[in-house]
Amino acid sequence: MNLSAAASNQLDPRLVRYFSDVREVAAQSLSEATKLRLVRELATQLVREPLVIPRAFRCAPARGYGRNLLHLDRDQHFVVIAMIWPPHSGSAAHDHGTWGVVAVAEGEVDVTNFEREDDGRDPSRARLRAACTLRATPGAVATVLPPHEDFHSVFNPSDSRTAVTIHTYGREPFDFQRVELASGAVTLGRLAYDNLR
Repeated sequence: MNLSAAASNQLDPRLVRYFSDVREVAAQSLSEATKLRLVRELATQLVREPLVIPRAFRCAPARGYGRNLLHLDRDQHFVVIAMIWPPHSGSAAHDHGTWGVVAVAEGEVDVTNFEREDDGRDPSRARLRAACTLRATPGAVATVLPPHEDFHSVFNPSDSRTAVTIHTYGREPFDFQRVELASGAVTLGRLAYDNLR
């Protein structure tokens, strides 16, 4: 599905420029780590000042958090998503299977990065250990990079304020692994966008 032209035209011009800049990086023959570093720099510039995120890109379900497609580049295989985190909402520990950049545009989120302690041979189980948790405020940027820095979770600790994060991934991560930390059980999730329903 595509966003309507009217909705796309509401986007902050700095976001539109960001899509173009990321496209230039993604088109180059660079290592994943180098692409991640360059996109992290672009994302840091993007959220250095407040962004205007229109209502059409602030959709969230009645419970949980919202994923809103901002840009899908089918040629260079990257995606930019606005994540909407109502108070006390958060994700399970999960992976993406590609490099990713998380930039905080509004509010605060706790980003926890995990290290995998098992060998990954059993697809139904994963043993993760929290490596660090960052309280990320507007302007902060976190990253994921497989295979060793791929699992993370995001949580909005606020009692009253919604947080907005801008996520850029090296491919559209339709399928991802979600890990229940206590049991180690792995379930597969499928990416869907709340603003395209």
